Amino acid sequence: MTLTLFGPDHPLQRLLDDEPIVSGRHPLHLYHGYLGSLALSARGTPCCYDPNFQAGYPKTPVFDSGSRPAEWFLLLAGVQYRPAAYKIGLACCCVVVPFLLFLAARGAGLNRAPSCLATLLGLMVWWGVPARAALEGGDLDLLVGAAAAAAQAGMLLQFHRSPGARAWLALVVVSLLGWFTFPALFALLLPLGLIYYLSIGARHRILWHLSLLAGVAVAVAANLFWLVDWLNYWWIRAPLRIETDLLSHRTLRAVWEAPTWGGGADRALAIALLAVGTVGVVVWNFQRERASARLLGLGAAGLLVLSVVGMASEPLGSVGAVRLVIPALLFAVAPAVYALVWLLRSVAARSGAAWRAALVASAAGLACVVFAREPLAELARRCNGTMPLAIGLSPEREAVVAALTSHTTREARILWEDRPGQSATGRWTALLPVLTDRAFVGGLDANAGIVHEKELRFADQMLADRWLRDWSDAELEDFFRRYNVGWAVCWSPAAIERLRAWRGVEAIATLSDGGTGCLFAIHRAKSYVLRGDARWLHADSRRIALGDVTPDEKGEVWLSLHYQTGLRAAPGQVQVEQVPNPNDIPFVRLRLPGPVTRVVLTWENR
Repeated sequence: MTLTLFGPDHPLQRLLDDEPIVSGRHPLHLYHGYLGSLALSARGTPCCYDPNFQAGYPKTPVFDSGSRPAEWFLLLAGVQYRPAAYKIGLACCCVVVPFLLFLAARGAGLNRAPSCLATLLGLMVWWGVPARAALEGGDLDLLVGAAAAAAQAGMLLQFHRSPGARAWLALVVVSLLGWFTFPALFALLLPLGLIYYLSIGARHRILWHLSLLAGVAVAVAANLFWLVDWLNYWWIRAPLRIETDLLSHRTLRAVWEAPTWGGGADRALAIALLAVGTVGVVVWNFQRERASARLLGLGAAGLLVLSVVGMASEPLGSVGAVRLVIPALLFAVAPAVYALVWLLRSVAARSGAAWRAALVASAAGLACVVFAREPLAELARRCNGTMPLAIGLSPEREAVVAALTSHTTREARILWEDRPGQSATGRWTALLPVLTDRAFVGGLDANAGIVHEKELRFADQMLADRWLRDWSDAELEDFFRRYNVGWAVCWSPAAIERLRAWRGVEAIATLSDGGTGCLFAIHRAKSYVLRGDARWLHADSRRIALGDVTPDEKGEVWLSLHYQTGLRAAPGQVQVEQVPNPNDIPFVRLRLPGPVTRVVLTWENR
């Protein structure tokens, strides 16, 4: 199944080549993974300041959490831009999932054969339409985190039944993986862990309590190097634009028919797991296995409720609560298989003979096949493979990259019109700085959910939260001066018409990418320096270099660059300050006593 992600023909070759995945947010993860690997190797933190998008923004764990695995994929590959390393890392994560599901089942108390069945059912959920859509969209952190959460629940139960070094080590490993991939889910499950602890804690000695606390502490402490930044930079978040429509009618039928559940086979599998899993939870309670019942039963029920509420609630929907249906179903797998095993044993005990039990079980299985033949046939067909991810730039996009490279320079930025929801592969533009060696306003992610994107967003016929038609020529000229925009790429007819009507703008190339666009040249003096004088030598996530820096009469140099706390300048006599920017994030102001041959700006996030 993992190999089929990379195409039906020569999947190993597509896995190992350096063509990037362009589905969903994978290009964004690859770009940020590359920046994060550079920062990790240099400073031991994945945070950096990226001047190549949005006039400078802090790349932190708050925005694009799915890039964390990519950072380590590329770090292990030698801190280089290597799409092959990203694809190999993605494949490894997919291969790890069956082992996590098996751990979850074994920890819940299932024997080897039922654990294999539970793993198979869990993989049907993991490769089902909802999870496959999440994988297509680049939500690898959610999918691996969901499997790790189920494995952690199993290891907690195992550590309760058979305390020992092996169970403790497995608990630490899966907890560490979960807090690394999807900490929001693990933080959400903390009350469930507290219920588990209060249920069984009194049965154990002090050493067990200390070991459990140490295991949780180790998992969290190992991730503190980025969790601290996750908390510190929460302020840059802006309200997310929900990409999926909320339910207009809050009825059971509307919930059942919501696209969150996937197709008919996915709905049938979900209802079967939840219904049979409920039976398993009840049986566990009657058999005094209340720790298992509470941990897995409440986990599945709580996550399912949050997912359903997220379908109709904008606050929960904006933070992706709808996707919690995936871990909810994974939590339900072990109770469902336990119910089947209990039912089979009950039939064997009452029939009095093994052949009679086998006959009854076969008849029941045949009845299920006849009753649910269509969903089962669909699930069986899926076992042959999955829809491949989109890999590599199309000829149209290669032509766009070539046009940008030949018609623009590093003297100024390129204003890029985003097209939210245009296609599943429309976010390939996050790779443009790597492909063209140019800086951009727009193109990073039309739904980034951070203030730097909100203030400069160019999409849906709006620029910086204003209708493009309401911008006067003078206002556009001032905007392009402040952000040093030398070229603009427009895709919508309204944007193309507006720029064509403005004097001083020339259409220099026709572009094509799922539609026809236009590259405009803005005839204006291009400079990243708004006051004073300097030469823009170099800018990347590690440093920004300026040459021949000469301040104005006030001893200041203003840069078309967003200010961020932590920016430092060398030599030390140059002070970095912020200067107000109308209706936007402040710009950088350098204060210096006189001309300096070279100034280098770096960013320290701590």
